[in-house]
Amino acid sequence: DLKAEYGPSVMDLRKMIQDKYSLEVGARDRWPTYVSHEEDCKLRKSKWDEKYGKFDDKKSLRVVMWDMTNIPACAFSDPNMNRITYSVYYAMNCFKGGVFVQLCGWMGTAPLWTGAVSDTDYNKRAGYIKEQHQFARDDLVMVDGVRGYRAFLNIYDKGYRAKLVAHREGEQLVLQPDFAESDRRFNRTQTLRSASVASDRGGNERAVNVAKRSWYLKRGFQPHSSAKQ
Repeated sequence: DLKAEYGPSVMDLRKMIQDKYSLEVGARDRWPTYVSHEEDCKLRKSKWDEKYGKFDDKKSLRVVMWDMTNIPACAFSDPNMNRITYSVYYAMNCFKGGVFVQLCGWMGTAPLWTGAVSDTDYNKRAGYIKEQHQFARDDLVMVDGVRGYRAFLNIYDKGYRAKLVAHREGEQLVLQPDFAESDRRFNRTQTLRSASVASDRGGNERAVNVAKRSWYLKRGFQPHSSAKQ
């Protein structure tokens, strides 16, 4: 369609598109992965201060919400590729990646992995927990004239087993809805905590939708697509 409309050859058009992607990636990589704790506290809505503390509180929390999402993929002719990209949860071949949002609205993504990976395994091996630890070590918080380390509080849904991994990387914290066995009821505290987490994570669901608005991602991985792009 572009060739018929504008005239350049297919190779020239592909180079133009590749150059455009390279410019976008270069611009994106110049930004930090996360906003500083001070920026997050100053830019977010005041309602979060009651739950997670103000910036100058000694126990204020550096909050980030994580979720997994999928990018559809075609069925592969290679049986091994077909197996590792098939997700039982989504019932399709796909790639999966993490999407995060901080309370001020700052969003980001983690690399795509093949669809067969579990949320727990992705969380353990993708590397973003280690990256958060390093970011928090660099972004020390000044309170009462003293600079201190402020670990991330990671908010997940029930699909993750993440507490041990987070604790090992800078004693990061984890908040999730409580999980009850099929024959056991929640007590009052568990019910309130789970409802609170579910309410807070509504913003993360919207972040996932925003991250997938691109036509390129909605279309998914097609035959002859390049995994590098």
